Amino acid sequence: MLSAPIILYDHPRIAPESPGDLHDATEIDEILSLRTLTLSDAEKREARATDPRAAAILDRVDAMPPEVLERLHGAIRSLEPVHQPGDSAAGLERARSGFGTDVGITPATETVLVAGTLLSRGSRVRLRPRRRGTDAHDMFLEGRTGRVEQVLLDIDGTRFLAVTVDDDPGAELHQWYGRLRHFRPEEVEPLPGEVEAR
Repeated sequence: MLSAPIILYDHPRIAPESPGDLHDATEIDEILSLRTLTLSDAEKREARATDPRAAAILDRVDAMPPEVLERLHGAIRSLEPVHQPGDSAAGLERARSGFGTDVGITPATETVLVAGTLLSRGSRVRLRPRRRGTDAHDMFLEGRTGRVEQVLLDIDGTRFLAVTVDDDPGAELHQWYGRLRHFRPEEVEPLPGEVEAR
């Protein structure tokens, strides 16, 4: 079985900020460039002597101007919040006025409308994860039930439900230290009733 520590988008592309690949073109340029810069002169000589590709990478990173390295730190692709079904006008306004902040957002008391039902902390849901563009491991949770712990709003104005899975033996521990499963509103089906707050 093959596994990767990252999950790529359906149609991955090299970021325009990248000055060139560092191995297989799916890596994080900034951290690998910084790590390469920490090599000693002896380590760099050894790497250059063993492989022409390694030598080219070392030369490129050593010659990288500070402004190029700064661009690798990240990029903002959009500054407009994306409207999702169920978003309230007030919630969108908070997103527009509070980019990068959590002004007025309280995940434990926020709500979101899903299939005519207002969901909040304690709401019960059945999980219906999307097949594409999501965490590949979520497919194993299809049809399982859970409890909404928080309703979150990201910087793009997208709402997410932080959920603990009912039959997960570590659910109480996950809830305690905040290791929750995150789903978009369209990936859950509201269920009647509520579970008690833990």
